[in-house]
Amino acid sequence: MSIFGADIGSAASVICRDDGELLRNELGGHRTTSCVATSGSGERLLGEASFSANVRNKASAVGRLATLPYQTLMQTPASRHWPFSHAARADGSGEFELVGSDAPVPGVALLGALLGKLRSTSVGELSTGKPRLSIALMPCSDEEAAFARAALADAATIGGWQLCNISSSAEASAEALARKYPRIADSEAIDVLIVDMGEASTGVTAVRLRAAEAADGWSAEVLAQSGDSCLGCMDFDAAIFDHFSGVVADKYGEVIRAGSRAGFRLLDGCERLRKLLSTMPEAAATVENLVDGVDVPLTFSRDELATVCAPLYSRLRSVLETTSTHEGLQPLASVELCGGGTRMPSVQAVVSEALGGALGEAKFGAKLDDVSIAIGAALLGKVRLPVAAAPEVEGERAAAPPPPPSDAEAASAATFDGFLAEDELTALIAKEVELAAADSALAALSAKRNELEGYVLEARSLRAHSKHGHLIDGGKLEPLLDAAEEWLYSEEGEAAGLPPLEQKLAELKQQVAAIATEFTAALEADKLREEQALEASDAERLREKAAAGEDEDHDTRKLKFPDRMRLVGKNKEEGTELFQGGNYRPAAARYNKALTHAVKFVDLSPDQRSEVDAIKLSLHLNIAMCWLKITDAENHLEQAIRSCGEALQLDDTCVKAYFRRATALEAKKDYEGAKKDLLRASELAPEDKAVKKLTERVEAQMKRQEAKEKKMWSKAFREEAKPAALKRPSGERLEGGESRSRELQHNAIHGRSCSEALRASACAAAAQMRSDARNRAWHAYDAQWRASDLRLGDDSDEDGPQTPQAELRKMHLDDIRIWCVFVLAH
Repeated sequence: MSIFGADIGSAASVICRDDGELLRNELGGHRTTSCVATSGSGERLLGEASFSANVRNKASAVGRLATLPYQTLMQTPASRHWPFSHAARADGSGEFELVGSDAPVPGVALLGALLGKLRSTSVGELSTGKPRLSIALMPCSDEEAAFARAALADAATIGGWQLCNISSSAEASAEALARKYPRIADSEAIDVLIVDMGEASTGVTAVRLRAAEAADGWSAEVLAQSGDSCLGCMDFDAAIFDHFSGVVADKYGEVIRAGSRAGFRLLDGCERLRKLLSTMPEAAATVENLVDGVDVPLTFSRDELATVCAPLYSRLRSVLETTSTHEGLQPLASVELCGGGTRMPSVQAVVSEALGGALGEAKFGAKLDDVSIAIGAALLGKVRLPVAAAPEVEGERAAAPPPPPSDAEAASAATFDGFLAEDELTALIAKEVELAAADSALAALSAKRNELEGYVLEARSLRAHSKHGHLIDGGKLEPLLDAAEEWLYSEEGEAAGLPPLEQKLAELKQQVAAIATEFTAALEADKLREEQALEASDAERLREKAAAGEDEDHDTRKLKFPDRMRLVGKNKEEGTELFQGGNYRPAAARYNKALTHAVKFVDLSPDQRSEVDAIKLSLHLNIAMCWLKITDAENHLEQAIRSCGEALQLDDTCVKAYFRRATALEAKKDYEGAKKDLLRASELAPEDKAVKKLTERVEAQMKRQEAKEKKMWSKAFREEAKPAALKRPSGERLEGGESRSRELQHNAIHGRSCSEALRASACAAAAQMRSDARNRAWHAYDAQWRASDLRLGDDSDEDGPQTPQAELRKMHLDDIRIWCVFVLAH
């Protein structure tokens, strides 16, 4: 059975499986908002569903509400902005009553509801029975840690999890870092400092990474850790809020109260200012309708931030000094920053200042991201939990019972005790089951109402936005849709349960289908033609694969979109792994396999079509890169150019496609073609350094080629320009080794036209020249001709009779130019 790791952050929570797979929420994201809210109708909104709820109906950072003692929570500036009522409990925790809820509930019940939502949406069918959870504890003191462990035990039980491990965030991040930190040659052990400032807490961990037996791995040991559970981004926002509430009071004469509607708008503006100051020295934001319908502009600078938040920086220095002064800490190899708070330049400056000499030559790194703690928690849970017996399969003999666990295993598998009484915990579990069932029923009802409403809107759009819309009788369709819409918004429709909605939708679909018979037939015909086109494209792909020596594809299934997309993604990931390992030809084969799946989608919506086109574009670009690396194939450059061309058919603004095609063209010495693609890439991405570098290289190649051609033609003209006496009588044969110019002179003086000879010479020159050099060749040829005067000399006086040679130049100069231009231009 898998073990799932969880990082319950104040802003968002992440769930990860012990094999490293991130689990998605109902919207497809890996981060789920740590929020519980209620709707106006009393419906519970958990996680991502709470996004649209009124801010006064929300309880954010529910993990923090559950795992910190109530008195500690009340000392934080964030508590002044709570929109809900709250009170202390006898066990030291807090209870909270959201607007629209029936009664106050303990903080562990709110966290349990969130954990239950994560279990139902993210884990789903991946685990039978109660899934096992390994959770990372936020940075806190030892006393707070004991309280938080008990709270997490109760919350996990309420949420339907089997809690198997609780590790500190320091241990989880260290374990993740050991998997991500690159191995350093000849280093048996290095020390790394991790600084994590999240939405509500800050932790600093000193980690020693020791070379593991694997050639590219480390094992992690936590040397020291310190944290502040009440120092995070929301505390900076609260300090900025206090500053601007005073500014607004002085300027507008109105006090902005924390927790009011105006207070939430001002707090949101303060958060925006803080984030903007991470990228610029001064920032401005406008808070709408802050004072009597007046939009209030706010301006803030980094210097002002340093002044306003000076006490917070002092607390950060204290946390840093506690860890960095640990005895035995070696010079740091790096300082890894993670969490949104470490993006602030002022925080980075405090880290550098506080570490001082301990920082040494270490640089700030960012090898840990927002999922690292969840991954580390899952890995630690897998290591610390003893291997369970395999489940018995029906019809097979049960396996032998596992041996009794050792003392260490028994300790690691020990249960975690909460602080709730047994009867209260049982009641909260039953209440959560009841509320979860009600949430599920309300969600199904809401989804069906949305489906009915969406179908009405879709049916209305058929006549206006479909090329076959004229085949639908609007006189019959519109009254039918009007009646369905009126029923949906009537009292009867509002009070209708799930079965009446399902029946109404089925009847409406049947009636619309009867009206749109011809329309449906036309769509089916279009679909058939599209399938035939897809089959033809698939056949073409198979022929190309056969030519490339790849396996034939026998998959002719018509899979659903998610299933087919999963196959595309699987083959693409395999191709990427092969490419990173230097196996370029197998990587190209996997990418081609992914493309064969990508052309088998049917009945795509516009959004799905865009998604498929995007992944096809990525695959073509990856194939092009593979062929650029496969240098032992004769046609590897042509294959790369072809793949880039197919990518550009999907997106003619793709800079990577132009760049990679230019790289292949440069290798083929087609510098003009490469320059053309690079000019287009430069228009799309003027600041791209790789494009600039390749452009410079291509232009240098073109200059070298031009100089080489100029030198070649100059040498040829010098050979032809050697003067010679005209001594040949008519009919005599030229001896070998005499210049071409003398042959032309001989032919001209004895009455034969030199145009034919020069025409042949120009044809030979043009055949040897590339198209991009033809104009230069003609200009060089013409310049040499003018300078040399046919190299025949001019022995006549200025006013005297002209020699035959001078007359020859006059007669044939234009004729020669015409033929050279004609040949060189074609």
